[in-house]
Amino acid sequence: MKLPLDCLVEYTPDFLTQNEADTLYEILINEYNLHKNQLVVTVGDKELVTDSFKILFATERLIQLNNHPESIHGKAFLWSGLMATLKERVEKFTGNQFELAMCLFYPNGNYFAPYHFDQQTSGYKTILPSISLGETRQFSFKKNDTEEVYSLDLANGSLLVMKDYSQERYTHSLPKNPVYKNGRINITFRESGFK
Repeated sequence: MKLPLDCLVEYTPDFLTQNEADTLYEILINEYNLHKNQLVVTVGDKELVTDSFKILFATERLIQLNNHPESIHGKAFLWSGLMATLKERVEKFTGNQFELAMCLFYPNGNYFAPYHFDQQTSGYKTILPSISLGETRQFSFKKNDTEEVYSLDLANGSLLVMKDYSQERYTHSLPKNPVYKNGRINITFRESGFK
């Protein structure tokens, strides 16, 4: 369904079945250790542990180019198994090709993403498909000129696709809310040219 925003955003609450979503969540936790891949950044001569748990899935070409360093984007893995299948399904659904997906883990509602916009790799027509796994969490859009906020709940197995003008006219956020006690994974597919 198209969301009532001054840009093009589509939401499919049941893109994956509950069983598919739960299985993918378990694989990312148990096989790829997403919940243990907490980013540590070096600032000057100090190492800082961030609140980010992140890994990437990418083509062999992108991994060899090393355009997405582990110190910023997390460990990179080749597309395989259910992640490769998910990539194919998202590409078929959107009609776009994606070489890269970023996986972020939020252990509970104290972990959040502040309002931000994503890199516009195709200008105003940038497309960002995003799969939600695990705990249902509120997600918010804030219009740049009016600061009007629109929120919705992103369900386990849902697909949110941000398209035309989404990054130009809005910022978006996964708000902090300690009422959420369980983990959530977000898988965001990125267009070619993402840095």
